[in-house]
Amino acid sequence: MSHNNELTDDTDRTTGGRLPGSRSVSRRAYLAGAGAAATLASAGCMGEGGGGTPTINVITWNDFAQDPVVESVEENVDATVEITSSTSSTEMFQQMNQSADFDIAVPNNNLVPRFLNAELIEPVDTDTVGNYGDIYQKFRDFVGQQFTQDGNAYGVPIRWGWYGYAYDTREVPDHEPSYNIMFEDDYVDTDLDGEVIMYDEAAKTMPVAALYLAEEEDDPSYREALTENDRMTFTEDQIQSMRDLLIEQKPSLEGYISSDTTFIQQFQQGNFLVGHSGRNEVIRLQENQDADWVEFVVPQEGAMAWYETAVVSQDSDNPEVAWEVVNEYIAPTTGAELARQGKSPSCNPNVADELEESEAELYGRIDPERFEQFIPFKDIDPDVQEPYNAAWEEVKA
Repeated sequence: MSHNNELTDDTDRTTGGRLPGSRSVSRRAYLAGAGAAATLASAGCMGEGGGGTPTINVITWNDFAQDPVVESVEENVDATVEITSSTSSTEMFQQMNQSADFDIAVPNNNLVPRFLNAELIEPVDTDTVGNYGDIYQKFRDFVGQQFTQDGNAYGVPIRWGWYGYAYDTREVPDHEPSYNIMFEDDYVDTDLDGEVIMYDEAAKTMPVAALYLAEEEDDPSYREALTENDRMTFTEDQIQSMRDLLIEQKPSLEGYISSDTTFIQQFQQGNFLVGHSGRNEVIRLQENQDADWVEFVVPQEGAMAWYETAVVSQDSDNPEVAWEVVNEYIAPTTGAELARQGKSPSCNPNVADELEESEAELYGRIDPERFEQFIPFKDIDPDVQEPYNAAWEEVKA
């Protein structure tokens, strides 16, 4: 995934020492009682800026820290916004779990259940987040499926993107977009031995194997494991089949890539012809490198999709102001600044009205019918976490 699309198979699910279901002592109260209040006060966390303006501390992706985004929020919300940049949703979870330093985190959707299960976050203040009703219905449905509890939503979708693959049109002929190109030698009339790139991450690559096998073996249970529950629910037999497929794929691979910058550089240098990729990586390549020879497609089997989701800490001293900041992230003006920074569309289609025509074509309003091709990334079911991780390690070995 790109700078802001990190996914993880990290199994850390600590709840900070609290018993499940217990909220008798907040983390802030505990830290104060343990003598940590002075440290927090000296750090200026969760406090107020000059003149009584509240300071809202946010841990999120680097795009949110860019001046146009911060300035747009502060122009529309009576708050000072302090951004701590992160490259990992898991890090955001760990940081909020271990301290009371942050009012807001913006992880990817697949990590939000960890925040919820660890009792770190507050239900969405729908009265304050007035733009929530404007986001695509599909994302509101995803929220209902993934992190709604007792009728309360616990996160607000901000930006989103999807994964397919890109190919070099100078060498690879037009074809029906399909993951077959990554697993079948004769799918296109080009020798792809050693010419395919996959992500160096189970959470991105294993679902590709599952979608391919769903079609190849005419077995819808692989797709159902991705779509039917709030977590991926593969059986151990399915996991082994996915492992075997990815091992058999090895002769076609140029390698595994984890860095988006590396992906762009290697593609530009002609080191591979077909690459599993996110759409915004390809947009960056086309814009920055004038690479009109790159084509990005969504395979007929479907595409895994991510969406960043803002959550507010239950320990925030200014929860209403924090939700105002979240609301601003999906407001048209600030949402447009975020879209420009990450080359990714907002979950609020109204943001497209604030983009230039050329921008809107790339990361503006998306035809809702296309959503039917998209499957949201999810965490793996804990019951099969161990065999899932072991299978990926065998693939890599």
